[in-house]
Amino acid sequence: MRALIIGVGQCGTKIADLFSLLDFEALAINTSRGDLDYLKHIPQDRRILIGEGITGGKGVNANPVLGREAMRRDLPMVMRKIGSMVGYDEVDIFFLTFGFGGGTGAGGTPLLAEALKEEYPDSLVVAIGALPLKEEGIRPTINAAITIDKLSKVADSIVAIDNNKLKEGDLDISQAYERINYTIVERIASLLALIDVPGEQTLDASDLKFVLKAFGSFATVGYAKARADQVKSLSRLIVRSFESEGLYLEANVESALYGLVAIHGPPEVLKAKEIFEALDELTERIKGKQIFRGFYPDPRTREVEVVTLLSGIYDSRSIEEVILTAKNYAQSFMKAKAEAEAKKESLLNGLPDFDDLYPTGEEDG
Repeated sequence: MRALIIGVGQCGTKIADLFSLLDFEALAINTSRGDLDYLKHIPQDRRILIGEGITGGKGVNANPVLGREAMRRDLPMVMRKIGSMVGYDEVDIFFLTFGFGGGTGAGGTPLLAEALKEEYPDSLVVAIGALPLKEEGIRPTINAAITIDKLSKVADSIVAIDNNKLKEGDLDISQAYERINYTIVERIASLLALIDVPGEQTLDASDLKFVLKAFGSFATVGYAKARADQVKSLSRLIVRSFESEGLYLEANVESALYGLVAIHGPPEVLKAKEIFEALDELTERIKGKQIFRGFYPDPRTREVEVVTLLSGIYDSRSIEEVILTAKNYAQSFMKAKAEAEAKKESLLNGLPDFDDLYPTGEEDG
């Protein structure tokens, strides 16, 4: 299976850079030259500066209107570069990584997603975005809500990572964001690494594409991992991957339409009874009842790793909080703006013009 990772904006390009470290094909797109130069693993010829004419290469300061315009102006250049990378081989999935709360990512990603869907109709376009922390303030929340709305109309699935679930612990800000980015890459990379790999029951590219072709709804990737000698209950470990502690999105699992579970570990630990017990529980819980499964006994590893993908999700507390917060703010802001304009009009109404008060001198003489 072939996946192409395209990072947009500061957050997105850092995530794409980590994918590049793991030998995934990756492209970085940003309005900030400095942020592009900061990357460590994506080759220079796969870093694209957009919107230089309007930003001077200094970024858009979290303004999605400027981010959208930067992408619009340079979209032909971006698509030519993507075309040169794609070549004659089919791309199964384009993963667009970005931050929901930023400017370049929030403004530019929906435009790029739409262009990719038009240019490559047989490929999936999946958006992977990090939701802003509540402490970041209202502006990133508004950016996130509007971007969610736009992407839901063009992307096949939206994989949202709730940063608020990752801020626990005593990490400084750099460590916290690094952990968030690593978590996103670890889960997606672990899943992709098991696609089309021989196993007792194999997941192939068509299985993954079926699960992710989910009508612009949300998807989440759950994860659980443990040393094989410490696994007392494999069934419990699998269940952990699709419960709150394993998911990085506050979502109602029962609302999912599709599921995909990949289990990798030493053969002696992968007991059929425990595996099917956990998968039966997931099948019963999700609304769609459709679960794709892959089992990968591997005598070389001493760890058990479970990756769970749930898609077709329409019920998520993380998403609802972002959208409702943005809606409430927008309503109060528009009301305050209207009141200010009315106050201004009332205050200034009835003032004469200069011509009414000062003679022009034309009457004299």
